[in-house]
Amino acid sequence: MPSDAPFRHLARAAALLLLALLQAGCAGGAIGSLANAALHMAGAAKPPPELPDAQKPPRNVSIRLHAAQRLNTDADGRPLALVARIYKLRQSAAFEQTPYDSFLDTQREKAALGADLMEVKEVLLVPGQRYEIQEKVSKEASFIGVVALFRAPAAQRWRATFAAADAERGGITVGLHACALSVAGMDSGMAPLAALRCQ
Repeated sequence: MPSDAPFRHLARAAALLLLALLQAGCAGGAIGSLANAALHMAGAAKPPPELPDAQKPPRNVSIRLHAAQRLNTDADGRPLALVARIYKLRQSAAFEQTPYDSFLDTQREKAALGADLMEVKEVLLVPGQRYEIQEKVSKEASFIGVVALFRAPAAQRWRATFAAADAERGGITVGLHACALSVAGMDSGMAPLAALRCQ
């Protein structure tokens, strides 16, 4: 029976050469990748760095804007069309503190929201319309905001903010009424619509 000693000797020499190359920092390409894979499997390698939010796949968020038949009513109670906006925001504080009038002027809106504003989409709704979309939201956007530009908005009922991670799981459903919006599926702390007075 032939001896396998020469093969064992050759394998040992190859292993020593690989070890020497790794220690000298000369191993690159496939050898380096194999060594890193072996270290990772053994639990000795550092995990790869986490991707920045801008490079992660976007969230898919279902956004539903449901306009009531009595939408954005005038002084005589007649329904009117309504402009609503969907904002993708890095943070929500500036959005939540910006007064209603600033949203009526694009330049003032951009100045107020500053670097937090990533994207805004405008939607024109007519009474009774249902606008439903699957929106791609970058992981850089931590919040989604909705503003309804009512003719005579009820105090603090023309805007809503949602955490993007929560919205990805459950979606966003906003009802748009005579002078106020409502949020479905969450405890928003908002007063009932019947208790509101249009300005």
